[in-house]
Amino acid sequence: MPRIAPFAAAGVVVLVARALAMRRRAQHELERIFELSLDPLVVVGFDGYCKRVNPAFERTLGYSNEELLSRPYEELVHPDDLEAAREMFTELADGRDVVQFESRFICADGSERWLQWSARAVPQQNVIYGIARDVSDRRRVDAELLEARRTAEARGAELRVRVDEQAALRRVATLVASGVAAAEIFSAVAEEIAVIAPTDAVHIFRYEPDGTAVAVATWSKLPERLEVGTRSPPGGHNIPTIVLRTGRAARIDDATRTTGGPIAYVRRLGLRSGVGSPIVVEDRLWGVVIAATAQPQPIPPDTEQRIAGFTELVATAIANADSRAQLAASRNRVVAAATDERRRIVRDLHDGAQQRLVNAVITLKLALRELGPGNATLEPLLREALDQASDANAELRKLVHGILPGVLTSGGLRSGVDALVSRNSLPVTAEVTPERFPPAVEATAYFVISEALTNAVKHAGARQAEVKAAVEDGVLRLEVRDDGAGGADPGLGSGLTGLRDRVEALNGTIEIASAPGAGTSLVARIPIDG
Repeated sequence: MPRIAPFAAAGVVVLVARALAMRRRAQHELERIFELSLDPLVVVGFDGYCKRVNPAFERTLGYSNEELLSRPYEELVHPDDLEAAREMFTELADGRDVVQFESRFICADGSERWLQWSARAVPQQNVIYGIARDVSDRRRVDAELLEARRTAEARGAELRVRVDEQAALRRVATLVASGVAAAEIFSAVAEEIAVIAPTDAVHIFRYEPDGTAVAVATWSKLPERLEVGTRSPPGGHNIPTIVLRTGRAARIDDATRTTGGPIAYVRRLGLRSGVGSPIVVEDRLWGVVIAATAQPQPIPPDTEQRIAGFTELVATAIANADSRAQLAASRNRVVAAATDERRRIVRDLHDGAQQRLVNAVITLKLALRELGPGNATLEPLLREALDQASDANAELRKLVHGILPGVLTSGGLRSGVDALVSRNSLPVTAEVTPERFPPAVEATAYFVISEALTNAVKHAGARQAEVKAAVEDGVLRLEVRDDGAGGADPGLGSGLTGLRDRVEALNGTIEIASAPGAGTSLVARIPIDG
């Protein structure tokens, strides 16, 4: 046994030496990995100081090894991420591993780098081992993608708003092109603006010559609204007055500064801000469209521009209405002048040419009586002259009646229709109001009935007809029906086209139903007051 001991001791020494060599090699390999790793590696003590960092960590942040080991790690962390980093450090100290924790670090040149950490604490050594990955480029790309997505979403939202706005403008433009009443367009504009703009109330005002703003249309989702017809006198600090004074769009972001004008209404509804866009008709300030809100935040800055498109349509509608009114007035004057001229011609013919023909007939009859029988030369000549004068007088009487029957002038529409029916070969039943109307209205009504009956006889082959004329809500309603062949088409240049022009010249309407084989029905409505 004593002999074996030296050999055993030698074996132990060899094993220990071999183990130490392997440990040195492993330590050397570990050092090589630590030094050659492309990812930042760090050992941080529980005291908050870096105990060891690898070259990759130095390169990433741009500090020297001495700088990194001489300062607490918290000084390297971005201030906005410091609280989260402290929480991570506490978790590690409590024995929990941390995986893929990301925070920003401040580099030596002042720039920022995003590092993603995986770390584990070794409490026996009072240190934390961490490995990081520089994810700054990925973070930058993610931020750019996020910003691009936000931009795309914002542009998409803006596009949807523009699409809605254009749709609203098209709807209003359709109304304008259709020539509907201005009041209907005003109401539609107020409602459409409420749809495309963040507003609680919309008002449209018209300026009077003295500067007073009169509400012509209102919309509100608040418990109360401004009544149409409300008058806002000029003066003070309010949108109608500012627009009236400047002729430009106006804005009030703090309604507590409002004075004068519709201030009582503004405060009663709790409106806080508003914008106004002028309505300019043919270089003349006509009115203003106002959008207001009761929300705490001011109405958006682009609202004036969005309203402007609607004010242009309102201006077009007003200009069109003015043009139509002027055209209607002009046509009324033309019709009235034509009627007056017809009366003058009838009067002149009756008092002039017709009287002369009557005198000529009487004179010829007296000449024949004085001549006596037996004069074979003069008697035939005088009788021929008498016949010609009598025929001319009869034709002139018919001509005068066609221009404007005297009975119409003296007795009104009922008398004119009665005379018309009495001369007509077609059996006609007539119910005509005895009221008198302005001359132009009576003349137009007479010619509508006359033309309809003439067509029933000449073109429709009717066996009977019916005429009605009555007043309904300030409108003279004419109706002529026959049981003829139908198929009348005003578009073919018949006398019906001329009737439509005469009726529309008095702001009236005419409707003709004439299906083939079903007779013809003509209904005309003529405003009594034009």
